[in-house]
Amino acid sequence: MNQMDLKQSNGFRLALELSIITGAITIALVYMLGQTGNPQLFTFATQLGGMGNDIFLLVTNGIIFAWAWRNNMRGVIGLTLAMDAAVWALVQSIKLIPFGAWALRPNGDIGGFPSGHTTHAFAMAFALTTIFPRFGWVWYLGAGIIGWSRVESAWHTPFQVTAGVFFGIAVGVTFVKYLLKKYAGPPHTTEQA
Repeated sequence: MNQMDLKQSNGFRLALELSIITGAITIALVYMLGQTGNPQLFTFATQLGGMGNDIFLLVTNGIIFAWAWRNNMRGVIGLTLAMDAAVWALVQSIKLIPFGAWALRPNGDIGGFPSGHTTHAFAMAFALTTIFPRFGWVWYLGAGIIGWSRVESAWHTPFQVTAGVFFGIAVGVTFVKYLLKKYAGPPHTTEQA
């Protein structure tokens, strides 16, 4: 099989719906909760935003690579790596712009706007939900928790995480639209006699 089927087109719609719902919930939580000041939550969020994020991205990339290899769509592996690089380049380029105090990390260091972890997590959740719609809730749960962890662990402000949600969705939509355009075949029809 060298083409993506209709399931992925339906997965795109679900990914869009879940990104809006999960993004809104994540944004609401980071604004309502902010940093709780709870030392146990801080430690948990620091681990989750660090090693947990790395594991999430490695596993999600691995799932896409294995799926692409199994379906003889090797180009998807390169496209996924291109998406990873695009997220990094976009986030790092934006972080170089001296926007002002609101773009600084909570501790005053540069590089706060936008949250790269949140951007990448939401982009991967969008891509994976399109390919594996049944597990969309898993991908977005991971993305939402990573976004929350960035505020709780004092690496980002709620606004910076909000920007990461929007940038991540935008990158995910762009990536998946290109993927569907490149690999989706003509719709399957059945002729009636």
